[in-house]
Amino acid sequence: MPRIRTDQPSSGKPLQLLIPSAGFVPNSWTTLAEAPDYSIPGTGDTGVTLDPVDSGRELRPGEVFLEAPLTCINTDTSARWVELQIFTQTNHAVPVTPQISIPPKESVYLPIQGLRLLKTSFAASNGDRLQIRASVGSSIKIIGSAVELEALTHAPDSEA
Repeated sequence: MPRIRTDQPSSGKPLQLLIPSAGFVPNSWTTLAEAPDYSIPGTGDTGVTLDPVDSGRELRPGEVFLEAPLTCINTDTSARWVELQIFTQTNHAVPVTPQISIPPKESVYLPIQGLRLLKTSFAASNGDRLQIRASVGSSIKIIGSAVELEALTHAPDSEA
């Protein structure tokens, strides 16, 4: 995700997890959510990371907090599967679920609530990404919700 340039990071911007256009989960890995980082006006604090594009700004880590189960609906007349992974900011794929079979015309709820996607490495071009794929690209629809916000970190020790 591109760096978000703002006066102040959101304390909780709501996100809907959806597949755009036709709304079906494709049969190749597709990103549902990605953790951002933020470029904010400089505070003058010591120990902060300056924005390499604008030295008057500093960088702050970000996160996406997944707040509800992911609802997956099989619209087909045959059983289909769906699976999730987190592709980390260090480019490692971490399985979240195996291939979960969904009966025809049924729904399943994947318990992803409480997971956090992080962007703490300012050198990384991407933050953690929640990705999904399905067995067939025209059968599974999904909906979920998340919150995008600044990640909490320890402040640098200014008295050292």
